[in-house]
Amino acid sequence: MNYDMIVPVKKVDGSEVKTVTVKESFTGRDIRAIGNCKGEGDAMIELVVAATGLSTNDVLGMDARDVKAIGELARPFLAGGAT
Repeated sequence: MNYDMIVPVKKVDGSEVKTVTVKESFTGRDIRAIGNCKGEGDAMIELVVAATGLSTNDVLGMDARDVKAIGELARPFLAGGAT
């Protein structure tokens, strides 16, 4: 599913990300990366990284509203499918 960013993300190469595709399927590697986080904040960032394919640095530079919204979109798919 596509998500239009509230605030586009500027990447290191100068390009802008205005829309991301949020994955609807996750791998064991994704589950391990999210589960091995030190705290809730790290887990949310790792979820958005897994869901979008963006780098950790790109997600850390993202507007907090976008991070929260993408996390909320991805979480049901991570937990066993959309309801």
